[in-house]
Amino acid sequence: MAAGMLVAAEEVFAESGLAKAHVEDIARRAGVAVGTLYNYYKDRDGLLAAVLASRIDELTEELHGAVERTATSPVRAALLELSRTYFRFVGRRLTFARILSEGELTQLKDSYPTSATIPAGCWQAFREVFRAVMLRGVAEGTLPSDETGLDLWLFMGLLRGVVMRDLRGAGSCKESDADRVIEVFFDGAAAR
Repeated sequence: MAAGMLVAAEEVFAESGLAKAHVEDIARRAGVAVGTLYNYYKDRDGLLAAVLASRIDELTEELHGAVERTATSPVRAALLELSRTYFRFVGRRLTFARILSEGELTQLKDSYPTSATIPAGCWQAFREVFRAVMLRGVAEGTLPSDETGLDLWLFMGLLRGVVMRDLRGAGSCKESDADRVIEVFFDGAAAR
């Protein structure tokens, strides 16, 4: 039952926006009484925090799985698999990506004090997974050691750019976008 409430909450938050989402709409979508929601979650902030935490756990698990699958692969192949994993996740969880990426949550930190702290932690955890793989690239000589910090931010920017394109309706995030991200990152934008 709780999983259904989280899915309903994620959908309502994404459709209505965080400021206009009502617990009554979430309960109706989940097929439960409002009181039932409050038995599980203290308030809207608690419900949104649970949605975010659930999706972050799901994404982190998938990324760590990709790291394990590519532990002995060259860094380019490992980053490709991580990127594909991320884009598959976003394709399935676009509403989560919208909540996490569009900045509305930080503007509503008074209404969602617990939830507003979650995106920064998510992005940090996400960066750490990619950073560990990039450090492998430094060790194997694929990436320069003096640019690891900047390279990580550039790579993350490429991934985020693809997702933002999707969120703005200019394209659909798909797994194959990872191939172009890797090509641009390693070979430059003119590569083809």
